[in-house]
Amino acid sequence: MNFSDFGFWWVLLLFSIPYFSVRYVAKSLNLWKGSFDAVGLAAMSLLLFVNASRSSFAIFICEIIFNYLMVWWMLRQQGWKAKAIATTVVVIDIAILAYFKYLNFFVEDVLGVLVPGLAANWQGKSIPGMGSIPPGLSFYTFQMVAFVVDSYTSRKKRTIGALDYINFVSFFPQVVAGPIERRADFFPQIESFRFKFTFENFETGLRWLSLGLFMKFVLADNISPYIKLDQPDNPWLVWFFAFLFTLQIYFDFGGYSFIAVGLAKFVGVNLTINFLAPYTSQSINEFWRRWHVTLSTWFRDYVFLPLMGKNKTWAPFYLFLTFTLSGFWHGAAWNFVFWGAYHGLLLLIIRYAGRPFYKFIGQQRLLMPQFISWALTFGSVILGCLFFMETNTPRLFAKLQTILNPWSYSLSNLGEAMSFFSGNEAIALGFTLVLATTVLLMEHIGVWQKRECEYDLLLSPWVSRALLALTVLLAANTPSPFIYFEF
Repeated sequence: MNFSDFGFWWVLLLFSIPYFSVRYVAKSLNLWKGSFDAVGLAAMSLLLFVNASRSSFAIFICEIIFNYLMVWWMLRQQGWKAKAIATTVVVIDIAILAYFKYLNFFVEDVLGVLVPGLAANWQGKSIPGMGSIPPGLSFYTFQMVAFVVDSYTSRKKRTIGALDYINFVSFFPQVVAGPIERRADFFPQIESFRFKFTFENFETGLRWLSLGLFMKFVLADNISPYIKLDQPDNPWLVWFFAFLFTLQIYFDFGGYSFIAVGLAKFVGVNLTINFLAPYTSQSINEFWRRWHVTLSTWFRDYVFLPLMGKNKTWAPFYLFLTFTLSGFWHGAAWNFVFWGAYHGLLLLIIRYAGRPFYKFIGQQRLLMPQFISWALTFGSVILGCLFFMETNTPRLFAKLQTILNPWSYSLSNLGEAMSFFSGNEAIALGFTLVLATTVLLMEHIGVWQKRECEYDLLLSPWVSRALLALTVLLAANTPSPFIYFEF
């Protein structure tokens, strides 16, 4: 759901007031059944989805019906029949995703390279569903695929209720941009769902909500206007804008995820924390254990491990392939493929050269080995964000050529970079970066102190209330779209 759209909050409010009023009166008269809560949750989620996009809602409903009926049938079969049904469902789900997300890319950027004139002819055609990706398609498709596989491999072939399945897939805080929940973690909560409006849930939800709102509307949205893509010739600016994007994408997606966690807490549901302070990582391995946790584990469990099987000989190749596919999932463009391959390559370097390197670094006590490891990791992430942010392939190569040329790091280019923004712009950006650095520093402290949660300090009562007040005062006038909505 688009939390930066007032329409979302209005629909949520207009549904909630009459529904919970009726619920309160009916409960006081002992006329309310617990199952009505599940019906209300499904109605709320589906209504919010319709409000977000009617055309996408039609696709969504068709997929829900198809997946539920097929899983229902699969659970009544044994052996190769169950396997064939599971395979069919997964293939069709991925095919639907590929049609909406990758058809244009394959025709224009892959086949178009081989067949002259094909791309130009294709662009003139009117193909149903082309032009934009239905909101949430990637996330709920992955969740449906995981549910099919988990149901097939489950030892207990227990039937599932249609209403429970609808709520599992369409739960409104996370349906559009995750986290991608798994059957074992999430389905039990849905099966026994009841609205639990306790003080503890409200307090915890408000803290996560405050953190998410601050990250998105104060940090990500106030950084976004300063990122300029059309500066390929100055290496200082190329690095600086990649650094700004590194902050923007974290606060943007982290903000969305934490708002989702907060809204779920309000109704008594625990969602998976999708970010575990990833910018505190001291290696790329650790970074991928902390960044977008549910997507990383999804690719590990449903792509890497099945590809590798029991033979680990080709594990490095499959690891590289998995990360390249992960990059391609983020978008149908070459830069995302390069980004995934870049991170796959980094992991292979760590795998084969990391141990002696970190052993050498660990011996250099005067050089602060932990800081060096963190700085190298964060620098690698910033370089990766250059691949991620630049969808124009020729301009991406121009920027890579610029930053690899030592002669381009001239004082004149540095002077141009230092005077790129006006005085007021520099002050406003500087203030936002101070706030962003403070948030990241508090995450670092949470990790260093090995607290129960990386965000313990940011979720403390007084800090969360201060963040909420700052959001009211400093939120950007024009919210930018959530970056992951494009995927």
